[in-house]
Amino acid sequence: MVFVYGECRHIVRDAVRLYAKRFPERVTPSRSAFTNGVAFIFHGDGSVGEAKGKRGMGGGRATDDRNTVNILAAVTQNPHVSTRKRERKKENIIQRSVSRILHLKKFHAFDVSLHQELHGNDFQNRVNFCEWGLQTLQNDELFLTKVLFTDEATFTNYGQVNRHNMHYWSIENPWWLREVDKQRPWSVNDWCGLLNGEIIGPYFINDTLSTSRYKHILTEISPHLLENIPLRIRQTMWFQQDGCPAHSARITQLLNSSM
Repeated sequence: MVFVYGECRHIVRDAVRLYAKRFPERVTPSRSAFTNGVAFIFHGDGSVGEAKGKRGMGGGRATDDRNTVNILAAVTQNPHVSTRKRERKKENIIQRSVSRILHLKKFHAFDVSLHQELHGNDFQNRVNFCEWGLQTLQNDELFLTKVLFTDEATFTNYGQVNRHNMHYWSIENPWWLREVDKQRPWSVNDWCGLLNGEIIGPYFINDTLSTSRYKHILTEISPHLLENIPLRIRQTMWFQQDGCPAHSARITQLLNSSM
């Protein structure tokens, strides 16, 4: 109700109509119920105030009802706009007040999470895999305990240093330095596996992962890393890998089918 009220610029008649259109499965509140409900959320005494000041100064409070409804409605319409941009769009409120409103209403600034982009048949392949996995679990509830999940990660010396959390408290400037060697970059690949809660590895590759190096891991390294795993488990074990070029090479697929 608060968001709809803000979107309709505090016009109760339009807010009731929009609420009925957006939530047809719900009971549409009356105009008086709509007004009192929104007012109760902010005051609890049935009154609705207006912002009379400019930019958080003067006769009105920057976090009063009208500003709060406007900010919450704007966040609902576009949750990606920063508080600074919202300050520019609102003539009667400053950035600090925008942040205060969002904080009081339990809003948090969450960071974006990066995921692998899907292409072509990836979507259908995912559906097929999920259907296969569900069917397999119905036939064998312990199936996931028999899967050796594997992956590689690359570590380098040219990562960014977060200086925001690094401080040197002193009366005088100590000219604190931290040496970085970006002119001679290096990287190392780490292969590791997980089987029923037990870590397999790690195994470090001092170069990029190629088909020949991955073949070496499968034929020479993994048998040694799996020595402590009981034979009965290794005989029924599934080997999981992703679709990187070294994993999908013909020789790799032949080895996996024969393991």
